Amino acid sequence: MKLAYTVWTWMLEEYAPDAPTSMGKPHFEEAVQSISYLGYRYIENFNFIVPMYENDPQELLDLLKKNRLELVNLYHTYYYDGTQETLDKWLDLGERTCKILQLCGAKYINLQGNIWQDEPFYRPDNHPLIDAYVDAFMKMGAIAKKYDIQACMHPHAGTAMFSESQIDYFIEKCDMDLVHLTLDTAHITLAGMDACYAFDKYAKYIDYVHFKDLDPDENNWERRPVERFCAPGQGFIDFKNILKVLRKNGYDGVICIENDRPRICSYESAETAIRYAHSTLDLY
Repeated sequence: MKLAYTVWTWMLEEYAPDAPTSMGKPHFEEAVQSISYLGYRYIENFNFIVPMYENDPQELLDLLKKNRLELVNLYHTYYYDGTQETLDKWLDLGERTCKILQLCGAKYINLQGNIWQDEPFYRPDNHPLIDAYVDAFMKMGAIAKKYDIQACMHPHAGTAMFSESQIDYFIEKCDMDLVHLTLDTAHITLAGMDACYAFDKYAKYIDYVHFKDLDPDENNWERRPVERFCAPGQGFIDFKNILKVLRKNGYDGVICIENDRPRICSYESAETAIRYAHSTLDLY
């Protein structure tokens, strides 16, 4: 398996659909250098780096090579509003993202629905909304195939595809040859599923994996349930048995560590995670 880390937390000012700030490259370069120093060899990020490098992709390739890193995946969030204009722009950015991924030798693109920021955070199934995402994601999946990139839907808290019934409905309606799954240990647990059960149930669709932990105290979050996220080893998720489930089902791909809520800073979180991965999970 390949141990990766997602570096978007170094780049919070750039966390927007396609509008990086002037500090985008310095923040990304700092993340790349930090991750390399800690011993990671694979990285993931959001595709807000695409406008930074698409006019000179060699700059990105040189940065990665200098730091002995490979880019394996980029997020591509669909900010759905029901308009054709938004869909067309999203598909265009997705194709531009696939071009960058292909140049870097990456094989995956994460697709995710828009995250609502207001309560209630747990919402009932919305089949018409999921249908809209299915339609958009299959279009993006077909585009990705042209570049030998696998599109993966990421079930995520605060989106229409989060709970077990919502994931099941998505799978029922989607062409799963075009769109596979990225399963995240913390999101799937937050959705009320036992993680080992979920990784076993969806094994044949899983092409990419996120590892992050969850604080056991349900009251230990300020505004939203995702405030409970933490680095592997800082919570209660059973990563050892999840790895057993993955191996039992023949998974030998990327294990990407992600921590949306670093307790101190992004560097400390990445350092904590790689120590835990090496010492407890025997992942390198």
